[in-house]
Amino acid sequence: MTIPAGQRAEAVVLTYLSVELLVALGLTGLVLGLGPVPGAASPTPAGAAEVLARRIEQRHQRVADMTARFVQTYRSGLLSQQVVEKGVVSLKRPGRMLWEYRDPEKKTFVSDGKTFYFYVPADRQVIVREQAGQRGLPALLLSGREDLLRDFDASLEPPPSPSMQRLRLTPKKADPEVERVFLDVDQGDRIRAVRVRDVQGNESLFEFDGIRENVGLPDRLFRFEVPRGVEVVSG
Repeated sequence: MTIPAGQRAEAVVLTYLSVELLVALGLTGLVLGLGPVPGAASPTPAGAAEVLARRIEQRHQRVADMTARFVQTYRSGLLSQQVVEKGVVSLKRPGRMLWEYRDPEKKTFVSDGKTFYFYVPADRQVIVREQAGQRGLPALLLSGREDLLRDFDASLEPPPSPSMQRLRLTPKKADPEVERVFLDVDQGDRIRAVRVRDVQGNESLFEFDGIRENVGLPDRLFRFEVPRGVEVVSG
């Protein structure tokens, strides 16, 4: 199903915010942790959530790049509609990303660490946005300040299944772009799903498989050349 033109602008905005957060939170095969230290007291629920958040940061620092297949489910809070898209994502620190949407509609979202490009071939249009001009929690995280507990309160949610655990991140200060983020972690210590929700009730769920880390992705992969005859719009 092709996304109707009336929905695309809203979906683009949420996709932009969502992928910023995914990179900022270190979605590169993040580690839940190795469990409590033998002989130590079990942490409280709040303490366990903070331990998980710190382990996310530590794993993020050790991973230089990654690739994975993804399924994104976008739900509009205002329109009560849902769009499911699939593709391949490549990420490289600092701040470089390539989201290649392949089904049901081809789209490209790419950043070289300085500028974002969002290209929908069917529209013959490229939306260009300077990363340096961004504000809000996603931009602060993407800038490289890896301190989740400074900006978010962390708590553990009921797990989605017996083999998974779920971390909830809530901004300490009200932010129009992010209401909460949920991270689902499997028994292999990998993030398998990230759910991002904003205050308008819009939500993006990203589910990942085929994760490969530290594969040596070249910088040229994250460079975008505007196709001839395509309109360029500043976002």
